[in-house]
Amino acid sequence: MELSLIQKFPLQPQAPTVKKAEGVYLYLEDGKKILDATSGWCAQHTLGYSHPEVLQAMKEQMETFCHVDYNRWHNPKLEELAELLLSQAPKGLDKVYFCGTSGSEAVESAMKLSYQWHYNQGKPTKTHFISRDQSYHGATLQSVAASGLDLFEFYAPLLPKNHAKIPLHYPLREMKAGESLDDYARRGAKDLEDKILEIGPEKVCAFVAETMLGSLLGDVPPAPGYWKYIREVCDRYDVHLILDEVYCGLGRSGRIYCCSWDDVTPDFISLSKALGGGYAPLSAVVLKHAVEDSIKNGQGRIHSGHTYQGYSLGCAAALAIQKVTHRPETLSHVMALSEYLQKGFHERLKDHPYYVEVHGRGSMFSIEYNTPNNHPFGLALHDYLVKEYGVLVSAKWHRISFSLPFILSFQEADVILDAVTKGFKDLAARFDF
Repeated sequence: MELSLIQKFPLQPQAPTVKKAEGVYLYLEDGKKILDATSGWCAQHTLGYSHPEVLQAMKEQMETFCHVDYNRWHNPKLEELAELLLSQAPKGLDKVYFCGTSGSEAVESAMKLSYQWHYNQGKPTKTHFISRDQSYHGATLQSVAASGLDLFEFYAPLLPKNHAKIPLHYPLREMKAGESLDDYARRGAKDLEDKILEIGPEKVCAFVAETMLGSLLGDVPPAPGYWKYIREVCDRYDVHLILDEVYCGLGRSGRIYCCSWDDVTPDFISLSKALGGGYAPLSAVVLKHAVEDSIKNGQGRIHSGHTYQGYSLGCAAALAIQKVTHRPETLSHVMALSEYLQKGFHERLKDHPYYVEVHGRGSMFSIEYNTPNNHPFGLALHDYLVKEYGVLVSAKWHRISFSLPFILSFQEADVILDAVTKGFKDLAARFDF
């Protein structure tokens, strides 16, 4: 049957229908039960599906109102959520702006606020942004321009021209022979400094980057010291540091903010996915009070906003989700699961000729492999694991990426461990490369 809606991938067959989702499982219309090791495919369902605390909070909110305008009415729950988000924020970040409902809006809002901050400081020429190759920051034109993916070249004629790129930061692939991790980290900071000087410091607004590379490249943490050196360069030239933690923030790394691992304070942190946890959309920017002060003393308003910013139902869901996420036992469980699975995958696959390594932080990690034909193998592995083992992972390009729900049990982790290692070996032995 031909569908009336347009699919993102219209050449692919119609996807299966989900009848019910609960915990870490999807129950399909055909009766199949799938263990979801991707947290909703896009890494948003950090507390799994149908979490009772979240559903109760949403029910109570819906019985009051679903949404009131962010700019016209005060919603005390937004203040409570902001205080919770700031409770473990890097020192110096003390304000939250609820900007919309998507990660794209969170990144673009940070960029706009960065420019407005500079503008109000008498520096209106700071209009250029720098980001990294092989990055992903969203789907709006500004966030696409900040991204560094070949598939976005299609939009090149439409994109703003005030964006520049420096090389990606990927120690495993990009380190030179004889180069130490510290040397490599310093080289990455010099790439940024050179680009700032090439454009002109008086023209550069901010450096936009994911705290750690996301699933597109395989959950790659930065080299030790990298963000410290980047921060020093940004400070030297009055360039803001915008960290995109849409994918890696809010407990995903085992800490509330991924940049806490790197002991760095950016000027802005963009949040979304795990904020509303797949239950209702919400996005935010965590920032410094100096931004608000400059606006009070300047134009008197933020020149950015959306109908559903501070979405009330999303706030109720996010507040319930973040209360669970911020519990020490939740974060401890995330780290224990990560250590258990990363060690287990390494021990079981380390002697396989296609295995490279496991890397990541907390619930976000990837198995990197190198076969004679990586991408087709990854797609086939994805299909094989769903069909034969009822386990959903994101396998493509050069990696198997895991975005584990925080509620995953060790028994369920064993199911994933067994399925992926057996499936990988079985398929590798008979795949037609």
